[in-house]
Amino acid sequence: MVNNSKERVWLHHLSNSIPKDIYGYSISMYSLALEGWRRGLTLRFENINRSKAQTIFYLADGEKEHRFAVSRGDKVPQTAIKTCINKNLTKEHLIKADVPTPLGRVFEDSNGEKSQIIDYANKIGYPVVIKPVDGTGGKGVIANIADRNELKNAYDYVTKDLKFKNIIIEKHFEGIDCRVYVIEDKVVAATKRIPANVIGDGTSSISKLIKLKEIQRDKNPALYGQKFKIDKESKEMLSQQGYNMESIPQSGERVFLKSKNNVSAGGDSVDVTDELSSEIKKIATDAAKSIPGLVQAGVDLMVNLNNNSAEVIEINSRPHIRAQLFPEEGSGRDIPKAIIDYYFPDTKANHKEPLYYFDFQYIWEGFQSGTYKSISLPNVPRGNLKSEQIILTGNLRNINFGRSIKKIALSLELDGNVEHLENGELSIVISGNYNCIEKFKTNLINILGNNIQISRISKYRYPIKIGFEIINKHLDVKLKQGYNPITLKGIRNDLIKPNRKSKRSTKLSKDKTLDFKRKYNRIINSKSWKLTRPLRKIRAFLKK
Repeated sequence: MVNNSKERVWLHHLSNSIPKDIYGYSISMYSLALEGWRRGLTLRFENINRSKAQTIFYLADGEKEHRFAVSRGDKVPQTAIKTCINKNLTKEHLIKADVPTPLGRVFEDSNGEKSQIIDYANKIGYPVVIKPVDGTGGKGVIANIADRNELKNAYDYVTKDLKFKNIIIEKHFEGIDCRVYVIEDKVVAATKRIPANVIGDGTSSISKLIKLKEIQRDKNPALYGQKFKIDKESKEMLSQQGYNMESIPQSGERVFLKSKNNVSAGGDSVDVTDELSSEIKKIATDAAKSIPGLVQAGVDLMVNLNNNSAEVIEINSRPHIRAQLFPEEGSGRDIPKAIIDYYFPDTKANHKEPLYYFDFQYIWEGFQSGTYKSISLPNVPRGNLKSEQIILTGNLRNINFGRSIKKIALSLELDGNVEHLENGELSIVISGNYNCIEKFKTNLINILGNNIQISRISKYRYPIKIGFEIINKHLDVKLKQGYNPITLKGIRNDLIKPNRKSKRSTKLSKDKTLDFKRKYNRIINSKSWKLTRPLRKIRAFLKK
C-alpha cells in the first residue's frame, strides 16, 4: 500500500503549553483541566490510589462544581458507564435503538467452546472479528479474520495468552476504523485509526523502520514514549504479507504490524472530522443516545466511505482525547473547549491571552509519595496583563542575583523565569499585571551593576508557567553551585494550597494535606527528601 499523508496542524493554544512530564495518556486529563483553569474556574486535583489513571479533578465557578475523570464529566451516570464497559450490553442497546452494529454473539466462559465458535463463524460468514467482552484499549481485539485456521489461532491467543474468558464473535465490516467524539447531539471530532505500520524507504529493514518511526512518534506529545508492541500477532501479520522483521519493503510501501487500530499499540491517527457525511455522524450521535444519560462519549465506527454506511463496534464513556488533539495527520480538534462549553457555558468568552499553564509533575510527585491527597491550584492570572522578555548583557558569568530577581517577581505576584542563555546573555521572562511589570523593571534597574545593561525588552508571545523558575541548564558548574534554583519546577509554594472548602477533601487529606508555606518547604528541602528522590523514581518506574 502506498502512503498518502495529510498535512498536520495542531491547536495553537496548546503549543508550548503541555509539560513534557505529562506527555502520553495524561494529556487527556491535563488538557481538559487546563482549559477550565484558563477560563478562570477553580481547579482542584484529588488522588486516592497513587495512580495517574485514578487522578480526578474538580472545576468550579463559585456556584457549581463538576467532577472529571480523564475526559468524562459527572453528568454521565454510573448506569451508562457500566453499559459501555459491557460490550454485549452495549450491543443490545444499539440493536434496540435500531443503530447499525455488526451481527455477533457472546460466548461466556468460552474455554472448550472452540468448535461452537467456529461453527458460528461459519454460519455468519468470514471475515469475522474476535474481541473480549470486557476488554479495554483494544486489547484482545483481532479483526478481519479470514478463515477457520486464523480464527483458531486468534481464539487461542485471546483466551490462553491474554486469558480472556468471555468473548464476542461478530461479522467483520469492511471499512475504515474511526473514533468519533460526541457531546450531546454534536460530533466534535473524528479520527481514522490506522493499525500499527511502517512505510518502506527501499533500503531499511522493518526492524530499523520501526526504530525510526518511534523516534518520529516521540516528537508527538500524544505518542511520546509509546513503543511498538511486537508480539505474536505482529509476527503473524508480517508472515501473512510475506515478510519478517529483517525484510526490506519497497519505497512508499506501507507494511502493517497489527490488525487492531489502537494508537497505544502503535497505530496512527488521521483527522477525518470534515470528511464524514452527516448521515455517518448521525449514526454516531444516535449510538450515544441509545444509552440513557450518555451525554459525552467516544463512539467507534467502521465506516465505508464508498457507500456512505457505518456500523458501531464499541462505545467508550471515558475516552482519551490525545489522538484528536495531536493527530499524526490532519487538524487537531478542540475537544476540551467543547467539554467546558457544555459543563460551564457561561465561560465561553473567558479564554484570553496571555496564556498560562501549570506544572503537574510536582503535584503528581506529592500524590505518589502520599504526602497529600487533594490540592487546589491558584486561580489563573486575570486583569490588565502582559508578558515581556528582558535581555541583559555584560559581565554576567560571575554574578549571582537570580534569587534577587525571583524575590522581586514574587513580591509583585508576577510569573516567569530567569535563564542564562548559551550566548552569554541573561533572559528574564516576566508576566502579570501591567503596573507590576513596570515596577519590576524599575526595581531591576536598581540592582544592576555598572557592567550590566538591559539590551532589549520585547513582548513575550509564548505561554507562561505559573510561578517563578530559575533555569540553569546553560550554566557552568561554578555558577550553578551559587545560583540556588527553586525546587518546585515553576510553581510558587505560596500559591498552591490545599482545598479547605470541600468536606470530602478535608476528610481525605487530614494531616497529610500540605500547608505549602510551612510543611512543603520543610519536606522538600530536607536531606532525606533529596536523597530518596532516585528511589521514588525507581518505584514509579516499577509500578508502570
